[in-house]
Amino acid sequence: MVTINDVAKKCGVVKSTVSNALTGKKYVSPALKQKILDACKELDFQPNFYASTLARGNTNIIALVLEEDSNVKFRGFYGDLIIACLRTAAQYGRHLLIYSGIDKESVLTMLKRDKAPIDGALVMTPLTDDARISQLEQQRIPCVLIGRPADGIRISYVDVNNVQLVKDVARRLYMQGVRKFCLVNSEENKTISADRAKGFCEAFEGVGGVRREIVYTEESTEEEGMRAASPYLEVGMAFIASDGTVAHGIYKAAEAAGLDPLRDIVIYSLGEDNAGLGIPWKFARQDYRKLGEIATKILIEEIGGDSEIKQICTDCYVV
Repeated sequence: MVTINDVAKKCGVVKSTVSNALTGKKYVSPALKQKILDACKELDFQPNFYASTLARGNTNIIALVLEEDSNVKFRGFYGDLIIACLRTAAQYGRHLLIYSGIDKESVLTMLKRDKAPIDGALVMTPLTDDARISQLEQQRIPCVLIGRPADGIRISYVDVNNVQLVKDVARRLYMQGVRKFCLVNSEENKTISADRAKGFCEAFEGVGGVRREIVYTEESTEEEGMRAASPYLEVGMAFIASDGTVAHGIYKAAEAAGLDPLRDIVIYSLGEDNAGLGIPWKFARQDYRKLGEIATKILIEEIGGDSEIKQICTDCYVV
């Protein structure tokens, strides 16, 4: 196998001169550069793409890091999000690398400058103590979040106003006569969970005669939805579920308990996973294409040198 050392030896120069000629990192005279290129062609030497692009300081590749948990299944909204990120990146001459279904330690290893061929990263669903964000900051890799960061962290992000969303849903159900509520929230270490809980509590400030329960799931599965809801299943209870998969679990738990999930209880999903499959409960709709497009544009601007912190909340729709 021909190496850069073989090219350097043939041209009578040191290896770094060959590297500079191929990457443009430092000046090499036109005559010597042409000599090196001719030697590469003659020896059939193919320079490593990642090595040469990293030497130039950029790869034109950005990463989309989905859920940290490797056990998380591919969510319905990922399709819209990924398409938006792909198309927006392409408009700016960038490629998209997607990290999904990878365990935490592997993700952290991949988010190192000498491991990841990326100029920046989009990070989905931030945690209250997110090692991915810390890793990217340590590596000086630009990062934009899809979701609110933990308090005290100054970083650009795009999110839905989850506090207001839950508040609107709870108040709407209250106006419909509901007086018993259970928020089946996502994992407690996610910032989105804190925002949902805040909105849930604010919805009933100064309101008497209301029963309120908050329970957290350990992961977004039907099984967790069943487990979390089971202790609170009774006629008249309204369940506000973190997403459609958890809502399916609540539906099944109600059936298993001998309740009619369409008449005896109320189910409202804060996400529309599986919404196109004729689900019988109401749900909130977020524009994930818009989220992906805005986040990608902000990241590319930051890679280009824009240091302004941007905090953008998009609308969601209570269906």
